[in-house]
Amino acid sequence: MPTTKSTTKRTTKRPVSINSNGTTTLNGYFKVKNGLLSVLERNIRSGVNTLLLGPTGVGKTELVSNIAKKNNLPLTIFDMGTMSDPVMSLIGNHTITMENGVTKSTFAKSRFSEVIQQPGIVLLDELSRANVMANNLLFPCLDFRRELPMEYCFHDTSPIKIHPECVFFATANLGGQYTGTHKIDRALMDRFMLIEVEGLNKLEVKSALEIECPKLNDVKLSKIVDVYDEINKAHEKYTINFNLSMRHLKMIGRLVEDGFTVYDSFYIIAKGIGGKEGLKSIETILKTSK
Repeated sequence: MPTTKSTTKRTTKRPVSINSNGTTTLNGYFKVKNGLLSVLERNIRSGVNTLLLGPTGVGKTELVSNIAKKNNLPLTIFDMGTMSDPVMSLIGNHTITMENGVTKSTFAKSRFSEVIQQPGIVLLDELSRANVMANNLLFPCLDFRRELPMEYCFHDTSPIKIHPECVFFATANLGGQYTGTHKIDRALMDRFMLIEVEGLNKLEVKSALEIECPKLNDVKLSKIVDVYDEINKAHEKYTINFNLSMRHLKMIGRLVEDGFTVYDSFYIIAKGIGGKEGLKSIETILKTSK
C-alpha cells in the first residue's frame, strides 16, 4: 500500500530558513543545499522526471517529502520493492464472482492509476528494487506519451492520461552492497534527470543534528560529529569496512539525549552495522570519545 501525504491548498507558506553557508532549512529541521533545492523545485514546476541517486540514509526520500511540504503539494509514495504483483499495484486487478449461477468479472483500478490523474508529486521509492514488469508499465508514464497502459483491464483498455501537473520523482541505491536491488534498465534511466544527492559537510551535519537533538549541549554535539566524521573518513581510506549515515547519526544523538554516553551510543550502532570485526577497526576512535 502506498504512503500518502497530501494537502489541498497551495497558499500556506511552510517555514524556510536560508543560511549563509549555502544551505536551506526546510520545515524547521531538514537541511538541503541551495543549488539542489533550486534544481528540484524547477523540475517540479517544469514536470521533469527526476531520479535521486545516493547511499542509504542520505535523506533522498525525506528530501522529496520536505520539498512537497514546502510547496504545499500532495505527495504519494509508492514503495517499489514491495510490488510483488506490479500489474495489480500499478493498474488494478480482476475479481471473479458468482451471481445466480452466472460468472461475473469486475475490475478495480489501482491507487496508482487514481493518483496520477491528480496534481502533485508521485515518488517511486527504491526504484532499483522494482520488478522488471513494473519498469515496463512505467515506460509510457515517463516518456512523451504520459499515459498508463490499461491492456490488462478487459472492460476498458483505454490508457489513463496523466495529469499535466503530476510529476514523477524516484530514488535508488546503486551498488553491490545493497541486496535485493537490480541494475536499472538504461531505457528507464533515460526517462529521468539523474541527480546525485551528496552528504552534508561537517558544519552542515552539526547544524542538522543540533536541530534534530536540541537537548544536546555543544560539547556532546561536537564530540558526536567529530567521531562520526572520523569514522566516515576512515571508511573512505578503506581502514573501516562500513560507514555511518545521517540516519545512524540521528539514532546516536537520540541515545545520548536519553542518557547514554557518546561511547556507548556509537558502540551500539557500530556493532549492529559492522559486527565485532568492524568494532575492532574503530576502537581507537571510540576511545577518544569517552
